[in-house]
Amino acid sequence: MKRHTRWIAASLAVAMAFAPACAFASEAASEKEEVIYITTDGGGNTTSVNAVNIFGSGDVVDYGDYSDVKLLTSTERITQNGDKITFRTDDKKVYYQGTMEQVETPWDISVRYYLDGKEYEASEIAGKSGKLEIHLSIKENTACKGNFYDRYALQASLTLDSEICENISAPDATIANVGSDKQLTYTVLPGKGLAASIKADVKDFEMESISINGIRLNLNIEIDDAELMKQVRALMDATKKLNDGAAKLDANSNTLKTESGRLDSGISSVHDGVVNLDNGVVALEQGVSSVQGALNSLNEKSDDLTGSSAQIKAALETIQKSLSPVAASAGQLKELTSASGSIKKGISDLYDGAAALHQNLGAAQYKAVMAQKGLDIDALQAGNTQAIKDLSAQISSLRSTLSSITDQKQKAELEAQIAALEKTVKLLSGNNAAIDGTESYLDNLAGGANSLYVNLGTLKAQYERFDAEIAELVKTLDEMPAQLTALSKGIDQLVTNYALLDTGINEYTGGVTQVALGYAKIVDGVSSLTKGSEKLLSGSDALHDGAGKLAGGIAAYCDGVSSLNDGTKELYDETSGMDKKIQEEIEEILGNIGGEETETVSFVSEKNTKVDSVQFVIKTEAIEKAEAPADESKEETTLTFWQKLLSLFGLY
Repeated sequence: MKRHTRWIAASLAVAMAFAPACAFASEAASEKEEVIYITTDGGGNTTSVNAVNIFGSGDVVDYGDYSDVKLLTSTERITQNGDKITFRTDDKKVYYQGTMEQVETPWDISVRYYLDGKEYEASEIAGKSGKLEIHLSIKENTACKGNFYDRYALQASLTLDSEICENISAPDATIANVGSDKQLTYTVLPGKGLAASIKADVKDFEMESISINGIRLNLNIEIDDAELMKQVRALMDATKKLNDGAAKLDANSNTLKTESGRLDSGISSVHDGVVNLDNGVVALEQGVSSVQGALNSLNEKSDDLTGSSAQIKAALETIQKSLSPVAASAGQLKELTSASGSIKKGISDLYDGAAALHQNLGAAQYKAVMAQKGLDIDALQAGNTQAIKDLSAQISSLRSTLSSITDQKQKAELEAQIAALEKTVKLLSGNNAAIDGTESYLDNLAGGANSLYVNLGTLKAQYERFDAEIAELVKTLDEMPAQLTALSKGIDQLVTNYALLDTGINEYTGGVTQVALGYAKIVDGVSSLTKGSEKLLSGSDALHDGAGKLAGGIAAYCDGVSSLNDGTKELYDETSGMDKKIQEEIEEILGNIGGEETETVSFVSEKNTKVDSVQFVIKTEAIEKAEAPADESKEETTLTFWQKLLSLFGLY
């Protein structure tokens, strides 16, 4: 255990409580005591300095640069020779006063007065009313020799009459009630100054003198710093742990910042993919609508196709009836020629319709129509597949990151983002399945249309030859009646075969109707896909924004952790030697207020080497209203010691 001990002669509280009279009343065995009485004007400027020297009985020799000297408690003769003063007394205590001229006091005192924000001289402020503010300043007077400023403590007291001063505000002052007055007291330690501000609402303002007492501190102070040092070292250990923890937290936060950046980048890529997907779905919807329109148009033409086929069948039946075993008349031959031409035209129309259906029905044609609308089906399907792969990888990465996040709010937001990405994967997979189903359905339908197209081509070619033969036959029919029987058989066979074709055409047009109805469901599905894509895009926007905010929040958190690390490191560096610094500060403070290492120095003259104590009593001029002139006929009286002492301050 280490103890700091400072032996000092009297307590600060007792010293500051001393009034000037108490100094004179104390019994001391010292050769000399000095009490320095300083008066100032209302602004703190020194107006007079008087030293009252206190001696015991016997022959007295003292030194001081005085303009005037006089004994206060004795009628003995006092002699002044330059700065040497001598006298003899048999009194146990004798007091003599010396007036000092052009002397620098240890403290530079300033008192400034403000009323309603305007500064006034002390001589102008008396009797005024308003919001008063007093600035009292005590600083070191560097022109003064000696160590009085660093060795002497001060107590400054202001007395305000509560009858004329209200709402008094005096931070750092001790306020006491003294009768109807408020006494404001400031304690100033050695080597320290004072900057005080006093505020009050005043009416017809007056104020007694500001009193400032100064005395050297000699306090018997015993400080046990063992417990203090124990707490300081505990604080230093805690600071080191805090610094180590902050450094570790900073290192981990950098990893979190990097991973959150990757997450934000990945979600941005997903968002871009979702935007492209939404654009593709919109184009798909437009393309599917166009295909639906084409199918509807084709379905509307089915009635014309079946009607034409029925006309051909009826014409063939007419030809069949016309080619009876009886001889054909000229009118019947003309009817045969006309009917054959109608059949040829109907077969040609059927062939053209089948050709158009063959060219426009099928997966390849469907993709071409989609491409014209701005949608590449193969690229969309490939993009969906790649997006599914990327999203699956991103989901796996997010699940890995999820295990390292401890903040529940951030964890919940990340789980919501994973769920949204999984829904996106399901939607993309469903989109690919819809594309595959559509292609398969259209390819099957195109196969039937192709067979119809080939068969009608064969029929068209055969019938064109047959029609040519009929035309030739009509020319030679008159010459070849025997051939009518063969022709009739051929027509019979043609009617039979065309009946089968007409049945197929009716079945085909019925299939087209079913295709149109079925494709309408595809259109509805794509419409639902579009709505889902819109919701996905909206959710992706929210996810993207949330990821950006999350990344920004994590970045701010990491920056804060970095600042915390810097701050704790600075705190650790600043407190690493705190125990030694505190011990040095204690030594310095006790050295400043202690007095056992140096002897008391005379304020009056350095030739006075046996000075037991020096005390300073400072008073400012009171703030008083002008009074009526006093009666000058007052008789002169002999002053007592105390009256003489009071007269130093103009109090008697």
